[in-house]
Order: sequence, then structure tokens, then C-alpha cells
Amino acid sequence: MYAETAVDPALSAIAPARHWARDRLMEAGVTDGPLDTVVLLVSELVTNAVAHAHPPVILRVHVDEERTRVEVTDRAPRELPVVRNPPPTAGGGRGVMFVDRLATRWGTVKRSESKAVWFELRHDEPIEY
Repeated sequence: MYAETAVDPALSAIAPARHWARDRLMEAGVTDGPLDTVVLLVSELVTNAVAHAHPPVILRVHVDEERTRVEVTDRAPRELPVVRNPPPTAGGGRGVMFVDRLATRWGTVKRSESKAVWFELRHDEPIEY
């Protein structure tokens, strides 16, 4: 299954993007823990894109027998995600850390006018919280 959608460049678009992703993943048969993990990580990537990047923002979900891959593209090729380790009292800054710790693998692809931030979650690997 492959699907993509445009995401409005506003914080109010995060919840609808998360719901869209959950619906696509459920249609593709992703369930239980992997579903919740992928939806959490979708929320983090979309939040970063709408908060720090430039439109258009595109969310793509690809599910096959082995893994789920999510990609978010935007038009801010110089603003790459950074893994941070904020103190417990910090109000934010954990999104990329969640992706780094929970995804099987993740990365970025820089293009001349845009970038893509992606992650994969293998279906056969246990999720370690």
C-alpha cells in the first residue's frame, strides 16, 4: 500500500495528518503496538515539518510485507533534523529523539529545493520502549 497527502503548513494540521496516517495504516493491516508507534513518529515528523520548514509539506506512507516507511517532504533543505537530549523539564525537543530510538532506521534526503525526512519500522522486530 502506498498513499500520500498534502499537509497544511499549520500546527492545526498535525492531528488530521496523524488520523489520516492511522487510517491508511489500518487499511494496510498494521495493528497494535506497531500502529501506535508509527502514528507517534508520523506526528513527530509532521510537527517538525510544519513548525520549522516551508510548504508544501507532503506525507507519504508505504507499507509492504516487511516494513512500514513514512516520509515527510518540505521545502527547507537546509533545516535538517537533529537528535537532541533535552532535560526532563524542557517543553519540547524530543521528536527526533523518539524517531531515532523507536524506528528501525531513519534519515534525510537533501534535494536542491527540498528535503525528505523518513523512517522505517520493520514488522518483524520487537519495539523497545
